[in-house]
Amino acid sequence: MKSKHSFSVNFYVRSDRKAFGSAPLYVRITVDGKMVYFATKKSVDPSQWDQKAQRLKGNSIENNAIRDRMRQLINEIGAAYDELRFQKELITAEKIKAKVEGEDQGKTLKALIKYHFDQPGKLLAAGTLKNYYSTERFLSEFLKKKKLSDIQLARIDFKFLTDFGVYLRTKTPDKGQRVCTNNTVMKHMERFQKLMGLALKFGWIVRDPFIHFNRKLVTKDREILDDAEIALIQDVDLPNYMQSVVRDMFVFSCYTGLAYSEINALSSHHITTDNEGTIWLVMKRKKTLTTNERSFHVLVLPIALALIQKYRVSPEAINRETVFPCPSNQYTNRALKVVAEKAGLNKNLTFHIARHTFATTITLEKGISIESVSHMLGHSSIRTTQIYSKVKQKKVASEMKYLFIAQQVMLQ
Repeated sequence: MKSKHSFSVNFYVRSDRKAFGSAPLYVRITVDGKMVYFATKKSVDPSQWDQKAQRLKGNSIENNAIRDRMRQLINEIGAAYDELRFQKELITAEKIKAKVEGEDQGKTLKALIKYHFDQPGKLLAAGTLKNYYSTERFLSEFLKKKKLSDIQLARIDFKFLTDFGVYLRTKTPDKGQRVCTNNTVMKHMERFQKLMGLALKFGWIVRDPFIHFNRKLVTKDREILDDAEIALIQDVDLPNYMQSVVRDMFVFSCYTGLAYSEINALSSHHITTDNEGTIWLVMKRKKTLTTNERSFHVLVLPIALALIQKYRVSPEAINRETVFPCPSNQYTNRALKVVAEKAGLNKNLTFHIARHTFATTITLEKGISIESVSHMLGHSSIRTTQIYSKVKQKKVASEMKYLFIAQQVMLQ
């Protein structure tokens, strides 16, 4: 739509304030012939400034930083102008300046995050909400690194996103933390994108800074255990009672595909018997309070059934009214490191490896259809399950052996 206003942005050097060979660079906003000025907080060598071309000569590190600041201001001023138009407010140079300098009452990033936790965040599962807290912590650290206590949403541009991504990849992890891998960075960016998408829907911003952003995930094979490795874990001697509980929970997950949170909540009412006497686990999986609960059914294999029966008289399990006397997730993953070491496994054992193992070693590699595996895992889309079936050597060998034998016969 054609604008009814005359609007321009220009930069100029205040040569009258020249000192030590440099002079401050100012920006001028003009709307309908009325102008306002403010400092860019950058100084330039007047001999390197081309006023007509609005261009700084030279490729020094300092001059490149000045160009970045100019681009940032152009984007912020343009976003402020668009926001005023979108909100159908009276557009003046003073209002644009106020928005750019953060003097208006526009929404900020921290206000957006607070709203998300106070309202939509209440509908998220605990695990998902925990991930948002991690992203919020990194955003706060990034703002602090940029010497900002907060930032107007309208000032968040593609450069801000790029710089945040670089920060995540290069930050030195705190004690107990790990370096952010590519996929971890992409997960934080995905959550940040959802937050900005919420601001866009509410009309708090008029431009989506993620419009040109592409998430690039690195596809990796899932870590799994083979039959021999599962047997090593089952047979390992563990004098410590809680470590043996963790081992049994892990093995149970290997034969059922249940995640830690599901085993933690597993109780007798999830265990049913059909007309033929077959025992099943019936549970529901959901990520948020607003998603449809998706029921899944898992046939209880003999090893899993033996583990259920083992803990029927456990005082801790009886007190919790659950099948297993589950320790915390944090303790569980710590104990799994001990289990792996005692079993002689040179793997970084985590609880989720058991779920991957069920999807591959226990089911897909034994000929169970991917549709059945998808249902047992509670996946809403079979595409999610397909990550387990891309390259599995045993399954490929099993399916190719007939072709191999046929070609051997032909060559004889």
